Amino acid sequence: MPGDSTLTLFIPDLFGFQSILSTLSKDELSQLPETRFPVLEKWLSRGLIKKSSEQNDLVLSEFGVSIEEDNPYAAFTLLAEDIDTFDSDAYWLRADPVYLQADRDTALLVAHEELELSQDEASKLADEINNHFSDEPWQLHALHPHRWYLQLEQAQNLVTHPLANVLGEDINKFNSVGDDAKYWLKINNEIQMLLHGTNVNFERDSRAMLTVNSLWLWGGGTLPKKARCDCLYSRIFTNNIYFKGIANFCDIDIKPLNTALEPQSFVVLDMLSKHVQSRDLYSYIQELNKIESRYLTQCQALLNEGKVKQLKLISSDGFSITITTRLLRRWWKRIKSYSGFKL
Repeated sequence: MPGDSTLTLFIPDLFGFQSILSTLSKDELSQLPETRFPVLEKWLSRGLIKKSSEQNDLVLSEFGVSIEEDNPYAAFTLLAEDIDTFDSDAYWLRADPVYLQADRDTALLVAHEELELSQDEASKLADEINNHFSDEPWQLHALHPHRWYLQLEQAQNLVTHPLANVLGEDINKFNSVGDDAKYWLKINNEIQMLLHGTNVNFERDSRAMLTVNSLWLWGGGTLPKKARCDCLYSRIFTNNIYFKGIANFCDIDIKPLNTALEPQSFVVLDMLSKHVQSRDLYSYIQELNKIESRYLTQCQALLNEGKVKQLKLISSDGFSITITTRLLRRWWKRIKSYSGFKL
């Protein structure tokens, strides 16, 4: 169990290119940046590995948070937005602006933050949508140029997919399901037609900029009850607004990643995901080298100095590993290469 002497690292997409890397020849690997990671490889080879089929529960359980529905990303991130108050008992749904590119019989979600919307553009588009759907039991809030939220009067039966999982993909593979899915498909189709004729999009198109031609609905739910929020961490090191929201929910400190790591902390290193989404293996390996040198070596030093007794590494595929000095001394466990590591 995490405690005073534990430091936990969460690294989404740590094995995002594993299926490709494991097939490359030595010559092909030599064309990439350095693909040997001494600290990471020792952890993977000698640590205690555990796998879980419940990826979201694996992370949230680290904070003593229990959910019984689709992960309420919207409600958690709202806790970290720059707003005075919000209805913590309401059902919230993310409705982020995106650009869909037609591709034969489907559409690819090719841009989100890449749209580089201004807050003024976001507010104007949200106002037009709210005015058009004034009779519907929900309201759209554009609290950030790329993070929009739907506030609903009633909870929805809707299971969705995080936007990060859909970027660059065929959206038909990520359709929402549930009793309310048909309603939201109809509403989003109407929103797409409305967006097509907005002044904001006409002006962006005249400047050869991508337009907002759809919303991606995801992460709906209500905040869980605080009764089970028995958090065993004192702080979160992160630049990620979702984890900042979790920190606010659990009443623990938030620290930026450019400060020295400390025990009894949860560290979010989510830099690899953008390279997986863009399918850029070269940049991915460059980023992993930075993580190794800036963070993993720092954690190993804390372990060596006895400032932490246990490290824990969690990835977004339900994979976790526990590392202690005793485990790392198992010299008979051969150090395997990262590129050849099998989950």
